[in-house]
Amino acid sequence: MTRWELGYGPLYGILPTLVFIDSTLVGREMIANAQSGECDVIIDQEYCDFDASTRRLTVFLGRVAGNPEYEVRLRSWEEGGGVEVRQGRVWQRNDEAFDYPVSSAEVAELDAHHPVRAYYDTLPGNAAQVLQQFTSHQCRLIHVLRQYPQSEEVASSAPILCWAASSLLGPSPSKGEIGALFGSRRSHILEKFCGTGSASHLKFLTKIRDFSYQHEDLRLLKGMLRQERLMLKLRHVRVFNWPVLRLFYKQPYILEMKCALDCLSASNCRDAFMFLGKVGMYIRDIRRMCQTASLEYPWARICAMKSAFQIKNLHDAIAVELSRKNAEAIIEKYGEDLPPSPLSGTENIVHISKVRDLLAEGEEMAHCVGGYVERVMSGDAFIYRIFEPERATLEVERMPDGKFRIVQVKLNKNGNVSNMTLVLLKEWLVANICNADYSCYEVIL
Repeated sequence: MTRWELGYGPLYGILPTLVFIDSTLVGREMIANAQSGECDVIIDQEYCDFDASTRRLTVFLGRVAGNPEYEVRLRSWEEGGGVEVRQGRVWQRNDEAFDYPVSSAEVAELDAHHPVRAYYDTLPGNAAQVLQQFTSHQCRLIHVLRQYPQSEEVASSAPILCWAASSLLGPSPSKGEIGALFGSRRSHILEKFCGTGSASHLKFLTKIRDFSYQHEDLRLLKGMLRQERLMLKLRHVRVFNWPVLRLFYKQPYILEMKCALDCLSASNCRDAFMFLGKVGMYIRDIRRMCQTASLEYPWARICAMKSAFQIKNLHDAIAVELSRKNAEAIIEKYGEDLPPSPLSGTENIVHISKVRDLLAEGEEMAHCVGGYVERVMSGDAFIYRIFEPERATLEVERMPDGKFRIVQVKLNKNGNVSNMTLVLLKEWLVANICNADYSCYEVIL
């Protein structure tokens, strides 16, 4: 599904089907469809019109909302740009009412007679080029660029600051208001945005790569800039990948881990997320094993480690410690019996139904499944011994919607199983229940 992040004013929508969304008109179910993401969508021609005489673009939101008079239009470049909303027979200026990426590679490839392309062609080439880097606030920024041409330099040299500054303008800013904001020192602009405009905070913005310019990013960026502890922690990092930085900000414990800091400047975000996923798996297992064996959770040691290899070694050492721990003490804590499995086993796929057997499986296979006692006791995870075509341990999870999925299958010492084993297990799961879901296996490790 093509996704579009829209404005933060009273009008919201999702295109190309142009479903109009307003919490007071169509309910919250429709709002859930307004996904945030890249603005790479096109308004269907039946929902918009370009007037060649006035050089305005009108979008007929009412054709979907059931109110024929519900329309917005983008004023021409010559008029100063900006958004107008129809109120009866009157058009009122309101840049907060509508947001659409009128300048993009997708729009430039449209037929010249398409209304959106026709409006795009009226924009000066330099303005259109500057706008293309932004996936939101374009309608507002057209007004800014037209009313205060010097803002183009800010948009080119400090695009994130320019984009953030545009959010500070009201629904119908005057030429003087725009000039006063964008003509001031950059430190002053940043101070108005987040409350501080120090040189280090301005430098922080220049280090960000792959910024997504989504509306949620306004809140995240402002929060980061206001968090002095975060700024201090990141002051020596050369460059930040925005998708990774967002994760660090939302899960601040990651910042405490020395081995994770390099992910911020990784050349490939996918590699960074894969690394963090692997480390997260080790940490999750360590926490479970410590809980099962009543051991102290070594978070300080984990944070001090400089590589995933060191964390893995700690993980393996705790797994050995768990296997050596008195099984009777663990059984006394949790009881002997594990919840019964709703899936039928075979002679080669045997459900582990006893705590003692689960601990023994971890010891025999030299991995951490013995630390899964608490998870299995919840009744939503089930562990199986696999005997053929190779000796392995299987974890199956029952999801909230009642479906089952294979979470992981591991050989001795967490080795990877063969494709033959995967095929056999998938067939077994499908045979057990028709709504089985094993599609996530390759991404949930």
